[in-house]
Amino acid sequence: MENPWLKIPAEDYEGHMSAPNVQQLQMLGEIFADLLKELSPKSICVLGCATGNGFEYLIGKNAERIVGVDINPEYISLCKSRFVKSLNGPEFICADLNEIDFPESSFDLVHAALIFEYVDVESLMDKIRKWLRPAGNLSVVLQMAGSGDPNVSETPYHSVKLLSDFIELVEPEEFKRIAVRNRLVLSNESEIKSSAGKRFTKMIFKK
Repeated sequence: MENPWLKIPAEDYEGHMSAPNVQQLQMLGEIFADLLKELSPKSICVLGCATGNGFEYLIGKNAERIVGVDINPEYISLCKSRFVKSLNGPEFICADLNEIDFPESSFDLVHAALIFEYVDVESLMDKIRKWLRPAGNLSVVLQMAGSGDPNVSETPYHSVKLLSDFIELVEPEEFKRIAVRNRLVLSNESEIKSSAGKRFTKMIFKK
């Protein structure tokens, strides 16, 4: 089955994520901005970078390597057009997160916001552990089960509804157990709520 993310135009993705009853673009951007301020990583990999939301907070930072990965070629093309001139040699890679790999000890920070709901969690975590440098950090944002709310909110952007049969929420406790098996130590955890009311768990793990 073709990955539904390949069928969602960039305009629909951004429209859905910024819709009044979703309002997640700004939330995720602010999470990324706070993360950069707290950790000041020299090498960063953003998994599921989409159209580059939050990359504006990398402008003027001293990161030596910035990598964005997404499965949708239109999203990657937009990232390049928006940030290739304002960032220090960013790498934008169009690839399936279930298939991509990097050499060991490639990154100080791997950031994965709302992507574990769409991938093989065990397999990807095993790879992330290897990608992280010693004392490197994995930053994760997971969507939590709501009180009767659909996992994919209703908006006028009909292509996004394709995700409804594809998304699989990951329980934070189960995710932490997988992290422990990969020798990653939880250093920070908090629950956040979007302005539209959905709940999320934000976690940072250290290698």
